[in-house]
Amino acid sequence: MKRSPWLLLCLASASVLASGLLSTGCNDIGTEPVGSDENVHLSVQAAAIVAQHKPSHEVLHITSVKVLLKRIVFGQAASDDTSDVHTGPLVVDLNLEAKMTVLTAARVRPGTYDRVRFDLHKPEDDEVLSDPVFRAGSGGAQRFSVVITGFYHDTPFTFTSRESARQQLLLDAPLMIPESGTVNVTIKVDPYAWFSTGEIVYDPVLQTREIDDRIKTSFAFAFKDNDRNGNPD
Repeated sequence: MKRSPWLLLCLASASVLASGLLSTGCNDIGTEPVGSDENVHLSVQAAAIVAQHKPSHEVLHITSVKVLLKRIVFGQAASDDTSDVHTGPLVVDLNLEAKMTVLTAARVRPGTYDRVRFDLHKPEDDEVLSDPVFRAGSGGAQRFSVVITGFYHDTPFTFTSRESARQQLLLDAPLMIPESGTVNVTIKVDPYAWFSTGEIVYDPVLQTREIDDRIKTSFAFAFKDNDRNGNPD
């Protein structure tokens, strides 16, 4: 059956539209599409001091760090009100070369905010994750919030944490989120500090409690960083 040029044009337009919807519906782990409506970006950076730690801690070399977060919110200054930045599980694959990574972008209620809150999150039974590294089995002891690989005295190790903990970071100065335009907030973290106190380096196989405790208290520095150079504006 011969189709009219008008029908062919409509079919082609529908095909292009469907292709566009499919391409925008799938995002990389740890990112969301950045569009004109977002007014805040949240970024993370491995502290530059990571490179300085290596010479004095040659017994330890970290090769990858993955952290699972959930329910990221900004808290309004002088108020208990919060605005959601990201609700579901979010995989943070930390860049160990101190390069900035944008975790998520969102539209939040314009106003003044003074804190960031999120959960270090061990996945629930029914949660579907794009990265399987956080689940080694169905049991609670086989699900993890943090997975770190590296070498300890030249022996490969994989450190896993089963801890879930709420983190609240006070911004170094109140942050004004505008109606239009965007601001960037950077969280800095030093994974080598999770495994050491001064010159003492913890064994990632034997001293798991000490490392867990240091991870839970390490997310403590967040600040406005619109030029994303790793320093407060």
